[in-house]
Amino acid sequence: MVFESLVSDLLNRFIGDYVENLDKSQLKIGIWGGNVVLENLRVKENALSEFDVPFKVKAGQIGKLTLKIPWKNLYGDAVVATLDGLYLLVVPGATIKYDAAKEERYQQEAKQKELQRIEEALQSAARRDKPQEDKKDTFMEKLATQVIKNLQVKISSIHLRYEDDLSDPQRPLSMGVTLSELSLQTTDENWKLCILNEAAKIIYKLGRLESLCTYWNVNSPMYYRSSWQDIVDQLRSEISSKDQQLPHYQDIFKPIFASAKICINPNAEAELKSPKVKLQLEVQNIGIEMTKPQYLSMVEVLESFDLMAKSAPYRKFRPDVPVSKNVKVWWRYAFNSIMEVHIRRLSHMWSWSKIQQHRESLKVYKAAYKSKLLSQNKPGPDTEKQIQDLEKTLDVFNITLARQQAQMEVIRSGQKLAGKKAGGQKQGGGFFSGWFGRKAKKEEQEVEEDKESETSGLDQLMTAEEKEKLYTAIGYSGSSHNLALPKQYVGAIITFQLLRTSVTIREQRDVPEILNIQMVNLSTRISQRPGAQAVRVEAALEHWYVTGLQQRGAVPSLIASVGNSSSSLLTVVFELNPEESSGDQLLKIHSQPVEIIYDAVTVNSMVEFFKTGKGVDLEVLTSATLSKLEEIKEKTAAGLSHVIETRKVLDLKIDLKPSYLIVPKSGFYSSESDLLIVDFGSFQLYSVDQSSRSSSSPSSLEEIMDRAYERYDVGLRKVQLLYSKSGEAWKTARLQSSSAQHILQPMDLTLHLAKCMVEKDVRMPRFKVSGELPLMHVRISDQKIQNVMELVESIPLPTAGSAPSTTTEKVLPLATMRPLTQSLGPAFLDAFETDSEEDGGEKLTDLQRSAEEELINVHFKFELREVLLELTRQEDQEKTVLSFNVSQLGAEGKLRSFDQSVAAYLRRVAVDYCDVPGGSGPLHLINSSQQQDSNLLKVEFIKADPNGPSFQTMFSNTEQTLKVEVSSLDFLLHTKALLATISYLNSTVPPRLSTTRDQDAEKQVQKTQQSWTESKGSKDGSGIFRFRLFAMLGCFHVEVCDDCCSIADIRVQGVDASVFMQAKETEVFARLRDIMVTDANPKTVHRKAVSIVGEEVFSFKLSLFPGATQGDGYRDMSKVDGKVTLSLGCIQIIYLHKFFMSLLVSSHSNTHTHTQGRKSHFIIGGDHKQGHFLRTILGGSAKLQ
Repeated sequence: MVFESLVSDLLNRFIGDYVENLDKSQLKIGIWGGNVVLENLRVKENALSEFDVPFKVKAGQIGKLTLKIPWKNLYGDAVVATLDGLYLLVVPGATIKYDAAKEERYQQEAKQKELQRIEEALQSAARRDKPQEDKKDTFMEKLATQVIKNLQVKISSIHLRYEDDLSDPQRPLSMGVTLSELSLQTTDENWKLCILNEAAKIIYKLGRLESLCTYWNVNSPMYYRSSWQDIVDQLRSEISSKDQQLPHYQDIFKPIFASAKICINPNAEAELKSPKVKLQLEVQNIGIEMTKPQYLSMVEVLESFDLMAKSAPYRKFRPDVPVSKNVKVWWRYAFNSIMEVHIRRLSHMWSWSKIQQHRESLKVYKAAYKSKLLSQNKPGPDTEKQIQDLEKTLDVFNITLARQQAQMEVIRSGQKLAGKKAGGQKQGGGFFSGWFGRKAKKEEQEVEEDKESETSGLDQLMTAEEKEKLYTAIGYSGSSHNLALPKQYVGAIITFQLLRTSVTIREQRDVPEILNIQMVNLSTRISQRPGAQAVRVEAALEHWYVTGLQQRGAVPSLIASVGNSSSSLLTVVFELNPEESSGDQLLKIHSQPVEIIYDAVTVNSMVEFFKTGKGVDLEVLTSATLSKLEEIKEKTAAGLSHVIETRKVLDLKIDLKPSYLIVPKSGFYSSESDLLIVDFGSFQLYSVDQSSRSSSSPSSLEEIMDRAYERYDVGLRKVQLLYSKSGEAWKTARLQSSSAQHILQPMDLTLHLAKCMVEKDVRMPRFKVSGELPLMHVRISDQKIQNVMELVESIPLPTAGSAPSTTTEKVLPLATMRPLTQSLGPAFLDAFETDSEEDGGEKLTDLQRSAEEELINVHFKFELREVLLELTRQEDQEKTVLSFNVSQLGAEGKLRSFDQSVAAYLRRVAVDYCDVPGGSGPLHLINSSQQQDSNLLKVEFIKADPNGPSFQTMFSNTEQTLKVEVSSLDFLLHTKALLATISYLNSTVPPRLSTTRDQDAEKQVQKTQQSWTESKGSKDGSGIFRFRLFAMLGCFHVEVCDDCCSIADIRVQGVDASVFMQAKETEVFARLRDIMVTDANPKTVHRKAVSIVGEEVFSFKLSLFPGATQGDGYRDMSKVDGKVTLSLGCIQIIYLHKFFMSLLVSSHSNTHTHTQGRKSHFIIGGDHKQGHFLRTILGGSAKLQ
């Protein structure tokens, strides 16, 4: 019968690739209103081959599949589809013994699936190229609606299981998914089961999901060693349900129960009063739980999957004997695997005889496929057999290429294609295309053939009376009409609500959890407006709680919602073609505050939980997914490029309320704990509406270029840091602008981001970032510094266990190993590569470099207007001791393809001593110039790529250039102020911290020297400067005084320095122009105690030639390791005993408490060493004169 063949083709299409021996003899079907019943279908061993996984099906069965379609009474009877029982046991491919015949058959089936997929993709692409017609209410839609109207689906007893005892034979594992029941039934408006009659205009569907769960059993019994029937019986009996719980199963996903309500109004688009489809999905609870043994097992499985994929090509050579006592057999296995899979196969493939045979096979296949395309009837058995035989030897690429060539030759010859087929399968949109004909090639015939197809197919199956009755039942009039829907009409609404979600991590099943995450009331709403091709997604999370490991009789709270209970914790809205915005896309994110509490025991336990003890840790996860991440990266880059090309306008609005982190003393939060509070502040990110800018037409090129940017404003408000002792009201202080608990006063940060819409314009940077920080104010007392240090030291940190040496050996091969064909292939393919391809690649690279040379990728500019650091003394109230002030610290730079440049500046620096007795003004210990337009410090850094085209011309063969310029700096050496400052700093910083800091500094210096030494020998480019330094100091002024009077005035002016570093030469130059020491006593006759007679104090030049005297250079007396040039000017020193004694007494008083072991050097002017020093200077001066 026609219907029997039709349903058989349908079932073969969907399940024929997965089950064995499916034919018409298994179908029990009547012509009108009969049932299709399939029972006890065995699943093929290679059913998972199309997923490209190294697994095989050990045992699988479809219990009973029932399909009932009452074609003659669609409006009166229900369409029923039932699947009762699907049992599948999957094992690693190495577990099943290799069968050459089966493997060959499975490979051919996989090849045919791939060819069919390619044919369908080509046809789909061809349909997309055709102009789209307006949507029409077709016969197919009407028929599908009527079938859905009384459709009832029921799926029950599903058990899919994977077993593996190869990854870790000591701990065999099994994981799987079980489903008790999934049903979809027709109801009335009160959601009671019924059969809708002909008069019903709205379709109601009720869906139920019962007991869907996922398990991961460690130390599990293995079923795959049993017989096929025993395996199926065991899987059937171990399915979790309401009435049957499986306590010996270790569930990762607890049983999930859900319900869905579907409302379909077929006439909604004509009435425009309600959505056409409305779906409400509700899930009661999703529980996720993981233990330490399960995590360790997952890491082993990930590693095992990677190894199985690598060993799959050598499976047929693998011996079925243990390694012990069979070493020779396993060495033969390794030899044969490499020789047969890589060496001999490639050498045979590139032999001339094989190439000639391949070309002949392609010609014969193309001719046979061409005759198949031209044959009006089914091609002869000889042609079919010839095609099948050739497809066994040819690969997918060559088969597809030959087919496309055959089709092009037929089209060029002007002959008509008999019909497009792929591997004997009919192509088109579903099995109804077999009834209603196929579209012809020419577009002018499509409409007529479509009209004829809807009648010719039905005329063969139905009489005119039956056809009219079917048209009436489904509401089809035969004359389709266009549907032009308004943009405001919402055609479909989908709502999803997840009442509760929990994620639990624990060491073992019966011990308290380490971490528990609770998410309450997660809801999502998706709406579609077909008239505007718009989709809106709204998601909301009401609450979020995280608790830690129970300790001291309480369960600590780690994360909790502290915002307004009337609004959701997190709200996300995304819309394509939004109504409320002029952009193409709209994204809104809004969140309420969250309180985060650091719990040391929980954090340390989590770190310990994810340690495997085998040196694998999380690196295995990274290595196992490296290839996938690369694919995702490429796809993401392609997607971003597409977005940039299409230039979609995104309306972005992100508003995150201020969340904060609490760090308690000793790492456990209680009401008596001292707390360190880090307030992250509120975060806003908004896109700038370009239409809000000047609407007048731009008058200059600069204005046009300025409008060619998509702009975003980023704001960070009220970021602050507080320290609160036990009993203090830190929540109140956090809301204030300033309090005694504040360390970092509330500060604001503003950023402006801009992305260029024009690609590859040298005048316009791709990204521009600018920002400013008005004020960073830190105020902290000596007592508070000590308390903060004690708090940090009291927190227990995770134990840093030393990873075994096998980590690198085990992980790196997984990350770097690739199939050996990639490493061996080029050795055989080098002889066949042409020079033209290499030259073309080099030319393309040069063109790309020249095009990208001047492009500015990022242009940034940032300024910190003021930094104020106040160090106070804790008494009855905080009293400022030192004040450190920095004004206008900024940087501006450009990042280009082959170079980066940064220019930084500092306008003013001031250090004041404020604890002055008598209430007088502060003492300015350090101060800079007060000129308006002068900067205290200018730093310019340039880094260039030696491979850049302009490296020689623009950058003078210099990789790194640093220019430092300091204008003027004034120091005040006040005796009592310096003593008080040093005493304050020593009492504030704990001795342990100073010792640790010194040790860290020594280690850092050693690392820097080692890396510097290694980098010196890394390059040997003649004429290339690795580093250039230019430094200049304008004026350095020091005033020495005490409470009574000024003692001396010291000025150092005109300091120049430069450093040039090359691979074979290093040059250092320094020069001091002037130094002057003046006696501040107005009654003295000789004011200038030290002065310069001449132009400069000294000029120093050092040249080093590393390796110049090594080897043959040792005999060349003209070559040296270093050269020093020193030029000294004339220094005039007038010795005044009173003046020098006042300086020495002042110096002694400043250093008395810190240099007791060396005080004799500073007290007595006639000390041997000091006198010798003075004689040396004086003698040198006389000699130079």
